[in-house]
Amino acid sequence: MTGEPRAPIGIATAVAMSALAGFVLSWAFPAPGWWFLAPIGVAGMLLPLVGRTVRGALAVGFTGGLAFYGDLISWATLFLGPVPYGALTVLMAIWVAIGAALISSAYRWLPRRWPGRAGRLVALPIAVAGLWTLREAVASTWPYGGFAWGRVAQSQSASPFGDLVSWLGLSGLSFVLVALTALAVEWGLHAARWRSDAAPALAPIATTPRARRESRARSAASAAIAACAVALIAAVPTFPVTQTGTIRIGAVQGATPEAAYFIPNERRDVFDAHALATGLIALDADLDLLLWPEGSMSSSSPLFNPDVARELSILSARYGVPILANTVTVRPGESEGDDQYFNTQFVWDGSAPSAPGWTGQTVDKQHPIPFGEYIPDRDFWYPLAPDLIGLVQRGYTPGEGPAVLDVAGVRAGTFICYDIVDDGVIHDAVTAGSTVLLAPTNNADFGRTDELDQQLAFARLRAMETGRAIVQVSTVGNSAAYGPDGTELASLTQYVPGAMVVDVPLSETTTPAVAFGRAIEWLLAGAGLALLLGARGAAAMPRRRRSGNE
Repeated sequence: MTGEPRAPIGIATAVAMSALAGFVLSWAFPAPGWWFLAPIGVAGMLLPLVGRTVRGALAVGFTGGLAFYGDLISWATLFLGPVPYGALTVLMAIWVAIGAALISSAYRWLPRRWPGRAGRLVALPIAVAGLWTLREAVASTWPYGGFAWGRVAQSQSASPFGDLVSWLGLSGLSFVLVALTALAVEWGLHAARWRSDAAPALAPIATTPRARRESRARSAASAAIAACAVALIAAVPTFPVTQTGTIRIGAVQGATPEAAYFIPNERRDVFDAHALATGLIALDADLDLLLWPEGSMSSSSPLFNPDVARELSILSARYGVPILANTVTVRPGESEGDDQYFNTQFVWDGSAPSAPGWTGQTVDKQHPIPFGEYIPDRDFWYPLAPDLIGLVQRGYTPGEGPAVLDVAGVRAGTFICYDIVDDGVIHDAVTAGSTVLLAPTNNADFGRTDELDQQLAFARLRAMETGRAIVQVSTVGNSAAYGPDGTELASLTQYVPGAMVVDVPLSETTTPAVAFGRAIEWLLAGAGLALLLGARGAAAMPRRRRSGNE
């Protein structure tokens, strides 16, 4: 079997198919969260790349990426408007296009290097999945820290495959899903009997009745083996976790749309709403910690408002526990007058027998959102869009990790809003000794959109990945707690003031996903790249030999 495959699908059809597949893939994420659509969407984005040139693959990939991210993050228009949303969507579509170009090259080169079944059904799916994983990994970290939203694994929080995340991490789960899908695509092409000398496995040929029966038998056997493999993978449980104790947390949701970044509010509105919602918790609840969300005191800091500081101390003393709340802190910069602003979660203990109030225990947001919470390279971008850049007057400085607090006698990994999707922030906190995870967030800027459901789904995956229970609390929702296996322990209704009291299990177990961390990601991505480069080298050898003979 020689030669490179030609594209079985015309470019116009391929572009349309990729766009439709992008929409389908976005529907695997909340909402509606139909996780089983993920392999269908991935297959629809892979098939148009078979036999495609790099130029054609760029067009196909860009269109699919545009449809996928355009639908998935449509909620971003509520934050800064359509222009930044469009820019982010285009940037992520460019990444998808680059990944598509690499994958299309794998489809053209690998069959020449490994023309047999082992090449098509083993090496090719591994290469495709590895290159997909590579694209997700790079786009999640670069530029300006990347945008780690929309990875295939993030659609699987409620699926039977979700448990794999504790063994392989998010990148490993994406790899498995894409590899299985790429394998199914290859089987589908083989079953279609598209084969010719110039385009193996792509053009239909006539066969004898006996050959057709043998082919159907082989296809049935292959399908059965594939079904068993998928079933076995789906049956893998989460990594076993040993519980070392519990902590009783009262998580408070003030249901305050006024906490949105660009909505004017009275200085105490958000604080008063959360103080009032805290009163829904019985005084004899025997709490260990009160958890308030991001933005709960952004405009009424106890560091600058003595009345707020006094009331916060009274509230803490009434329940006899520290309060973990959020505010903006200001610290001197390197030069005079160059103050730095931080999005800070802090511990306030009004029940402390000595020096009640500010404890000095803080965690700063590690991953402020570029062009939303700060403007990178402001001098470069401002002349291009002065009105938009001018909206973000105060830029947050990234905090230093690990994001861990010693509070209520435990070490708690504390991830403010977007930090929940940053693999490095999560893994660093767990390896630093966190036995429970806390995710205070402020979703008020996104209204009643899918962003709320998507972020909560990511938090659930983090619980399974790390073997740590997690409590996410928002100003407006979604707020919920999950055990280390992803089981929901408690939840609150969106946009309704409330408080949940939950006994959260503690654990010191290290899952393989955390133990090996980025090594899994780079091993899988590296395997895809190595197979591609190896196939490219082999494909170039005949041309070099021919050139020498001439």
